[in-house]
Amino acid sequence: MVEENKTESVEEPTIKFVDDGKEHKINEMPDNAKELMARWQEKKQVRDEFIVKANNDIDDLNTLLGSYEARMKNILEPAEEKKIEVQ
Repeated sequence: MVEENKTESVEEPTIKFVDDGKEHKINEMPDNAKELMARWQEKKQVRDEFIVKANNDIDDLNTLLGSYEARMKNILEPAEEKKIEVQ
């Protein structure tokens, strides 16, 4: 797992691959590693946005399904209307 670290004691952004692993300063990385880092950050953002959208879509679909269920129940099991007698 790649983890980007920005702590108060470290002024430059760093990356490490495990919690207790070696920190690598991004500014000191070779260009090809910097390119991969940029792609990783972009794809991570896309993934995170996808997850948020998917969760919102699931919530919307569950709401819609509940609405359809309520409408079907009203059609298939209508509540008995109370008859009012007029005297």
